[in-house]
This record gives sequence, structure tokens and C-alpha cells, in this order.
Amino acid sequence: MATCVRDIMLPLSEYAVVAEDATVLDALEALRAAQAKLPPERQPHRAVLVRNRRGEITGKVHYFAFLRAMVPERKALKERDVMDRAGVGDDLRESSMRMLDFFTGHLVDFRERARSVCVRDVCTGVAASIDEGAAVSDAISMFLAQQTHSLLVRRGSGTVGILRLSDLFDELSRQILRDGGVPERT
Repeated sequence: MATCVRDIMLPLSEYAVVAEDATVLDALEALRAAQAKLPPERQPHRAVLVRNRRGEITGKVHYFAFLRAMVPERKALKERDVMDRAGVGDDLRESSMRMLDFFTGHLVDFRERARSVCVRDVCTGVAASIDEGAAVSDAISMFLAQQTHSLLVRRGSGTVGILRLSDLFDELSRQILRDGGVPERT
């Protein structure tokens, strides 16, 4: 029975981690390699952690960040003031952008975008963390309070692993089912 976070966390050595200057392609390759090493009873990874130059985990590239990386950036229209003075409203501008996306959307080369987009530009910061010696009940409270899918696990001021909501759920399910299972209905 897991009594603390340390018992159910994944050590950083078993998780996909890339440097902040890595590309999205690098992150996908790290994710695939980490997935291949997972034991069959573990849930697949759904993110890649980002490490800064000092070795600290500062961000996470999750599914939405990967999708965000595949969308070409739009530069702010420099002529916006001119268009406003000409009476071109936001609706027409948005409609024009949607039409442009319709005609050029198939031209996006996803592999080339993955090679050129840096993870630091699309990752989200990670702030929620928990001590490795914290009780499982504390982890439950932290997940509920933070409404997140993962918590960094720290030892002192350093990050030593990640606790994923899926791993916590799996552990709780095992405990519940092992301790009597589901009662029979009468």
C-alpha cells in the first residue's frame, strides 16, 4: 500500500524531459522514447517536462501546447489603424482571416513546424508541487485545489519526479479493489 507520494511518483529519469531550447520535434522524440520504457501497468505520458539552463523544471509541453505549436503565428496587422479608419470592422477582419486559413491551412508542414518551434515558446509554466514524503491524502487535496493533471515532486528545493493524476487514480483504485472490491448488490 502506497503511504506517500514517493511510492507512486515517476522519477524524472523515467519521464520525458527536454531542455528549454529543444524543438517540438525533440520533445516528441523524447516522449516516444520515454513511452517505450514504461512498464505495461503504467499509464502513458501525456506531456514532456522542460528544464532550464540551471537544471530546474520550469515548464510542461502538454497536448494543447503541441497543438499550439502547429498553428502558424499571425503577426499583428500593422495596418489596423488604417483599416479602422476605412471602416473595416473586427467581423470582416476575422472573416478574412478564417477564409485565409481555409485556403492556406493545407500548406502547413507540421514536421517543419515541429523542427522550428522551440518548446520554451509553447510550454506552460509549472508551479504546483508537493514534497515526496507527503501523504497520499495530501496529494488528493493538492490535485483538487490546483485542478491539474500533474504535480512536480520535490525533495528540498529540487525536483525529483512527477506525480500524475492518472497514477494517483490507479493507486487509489488498486487499494479500493484490493480492500474488499465492489460490494455485491442485493
